[in-house]
Amino acid sequence: MLLNDPLTLLLLITPFGLLTTLMLCLSGVGIGKRHTPLLWWLAGDLLLAAYRSVDFLQPGVATGSYAWLAVLSPVSAFVANTSLLMLAIGGHTLALGHLAGRAGSPLRQLVVLCGPAAIYGVGVALLLHGAYVVPWFLLLALASIGLQLGVTWPLKRRYRGAWGLLAGQAALLLFHGYNTLGLLIEPLPPLPFDEPDMFSLAALGMDFMVSFLFTLCFGLMLQEQLRLDILQMSLTDTLTGALNRRGASVQLFEQSRRLVGPSNYPMCVALLDLDNFKKINDQYGHAAGDIALTVFASSVLRLKPKEVLFARWGGEEFLLVFPRTGLDTARQFLGQLRQALGEAKDSPAPIRFSAGLAQTHEMDTQSAFETVLHAVDQALYRAKSVRDRVESVEPVAS
Repeated sequence: MLLNDPLTLLLLITPFGLLTTLMLCLSGVGIGKRHTPLLWWLAGDLLLAAYRSVDFLQPGVATGSYAWLAVLSPVSAFVANTSLLMLAIGGHTLALGHLAGRAGSPLRQLVVLCGPAAIYGVGVALLLHGAYVVPWFLLLALASIGLQLGVTWPLKRRYRGAWGLLAGQAALLLFHGYNTLGLLIEPLPPLPFDEPDMFSLAALGMDFMVSFLFTLCFGLMLQEQLRLDILQMSLTDTLTGALNRRGASVQLFEQSRRLVGPSNYPMCVALLDLDNFKKINDQYGHAAGDIALTVFASSVLRLKPKEVLFARWGGEEFLLVFPRTGLDTARQFLGQLRQALGEAKDSPAPIRFSAGLAQTHEMDTQSAFETVLHAVDQALYRAKSVRDRVESVEPVAS
């Protein structure tokens, strides 16, 4: 057999595709609970392997002692491998949707996985012995790949591997689009199905790209997700979900440069301390203290706007940074937080806090931040002497 023989290429591509799938499994080591995208991609790869293997089940392909494999007629093989390809594309699309966090409801996932294949099956039942069955397959393949490209496009901002997927999807769209247009202009005669239905060399070449480029790029995206998860863990307080000091420092100066600086917008900084926290630990135990901290943090995270920075600054001390916010608005937020904590039912004891609050127009350097933090800390000290109150200071300049 020669390398320009479709059967030889098929025999080469199928095991290499399975090896690529194994590499993908290895790339997923350590992804923890984020296994759903990997499982759906593996399901897509297994469907691709089945799609390639169907051609071996036709009479005249496997000979000699393997002749018993001939269990499908050419027409059955055509319908089976094209349908399996549609399902494989759906599986990969669903994996990308899960990675993006936009997979949707179970019903929507079922539509993404099986919808194109079901629509294709209806068309095949009507067009199988006509001149337009192949264009119908190519049109549905174009629609499926277009849907997959739409799911992949937003991921390019977060994952470099998404660019490889987008390049491959664009190539597939051009390939199938060119073939579809040609077949619509000059339709082929109805397929006779009088001999084994085998892949063309061009189709095998595109299949090779899908097997390697797509899966390797997805493996790279999983590794990038793992790296981002590790980075997030290093910047986040594991108990409360708030930023830790390191995370606050990383985000604070980037945010202050973007939202304060030349625009001269005010920025408010609040330092909050839970009142009588030691009493909660002593009376109810440290587990109850942890619950109080998580209730407090979850209340803040639920109420705060997205751009407000929230960090655990010490044991029971928390930092809030309000960009483009004046003292009155920041005080209003702290009042809403106080009310929400008063209504909280999960805490073993009432949660109250004292806070120091300051406003500044400049906090894009370490010295400027330390100046504001010192003023806020002094205000917090005054508030703690009374408890359950907010003390503010005049606008602070570095």
